[in-house]
Amino acid sequence: MAGPPKGGTTWLMRLLDAHPEAACSGEGHYFDRLRPMLLKVFEEYQRILSLDAKLVFSGKPVLAPVRHRNIDSMLRHFILERFAEYAPDLQIKAHGDKTPHNWKDMKALFAAFPEATLIFINRDPRDAAVSLFGHARRRQLQGMDPEGPLDRDKLIRVACGNWVGVNRALAQIQAERPANVISLTYENLLEDTEGEYARVCKHLGLSCDPQILTQAIADCSFSKMSGREQGKRDLSSFFTSGTSGSWRNELSQDEAFLATSLCGDLLEGAGYMR
Repeated sequence: MAGPPKGGTTWLMRLLDAHPEAACSGEGHYFDRLRPMLLKVFEEYQRILSLDAKLVFSGKPVLAPVRHRNIDSMLRHFILERFAEYAPDLQIKAHGDKTPHNWKDMKALFAAFPEATLIFINRDPRDAAVSLFGHARRRQLQGMDPEGPLDRDKLIRVACGNWVGVNRALAQIQAERPANVISLTYENLLEDTEGEYARVCKHLGLSCDPQILTQAIADCSFSKMSGREQGKRDLSSFFTSGTSGSWRNELSQDEAFLATSLCGDLLEGAGYMR
């Protein structure tokens, strides 16, 4: 899964995980965090082997150098083991990971999993920015960031920067691997939850039995996840309001202009009005 932070990846993850034939939970950060660590480990390992070759084998190594494909193979087996630990049930047809920044590491992801489907969920970046305000405030309340006024312009730039990156990556994968991608928007998922959910399930080869879909949607409803009615805002909660379009009331005219300017023509190209 991929998408801008605060773009709906958590809701989609929960919907998929609620399907009896799918397992999708948590952010493994396999490609943006673990893989760079493995690269450093293997670089050091290669350095030691090269030293041994010089000292023991007169500079003529017996073993071939470690290649990226060796790392990708190891990472694949590790991820599959993690998936199996989470959901060992044999009826599971699709496993997933919801790390939003998977869009930054598509080359490595498909090197390890050429058969993978990358699900992109999009959202109006101005709404994502508003949601990011609440997220930043929650980090302050938990002592994870310094107290004080939020730098709203900086957060808008972060939200829009991620959004632009996501949409450029989406265009790239749609051109290069159309069979390996499915895209949807948070807004369409809100408006037609069952229809969009069924479309994703069909693409993944999962049952689209209406009873299964209806139950999963009920289990993952905003009211059930947040304990509040949809539309009732709480900026201290991860689940802010379960609505779209709040940026019109939450952003100043200058802030809305900044977000629109940062996203440029991609905004209308993605179906969002300026």
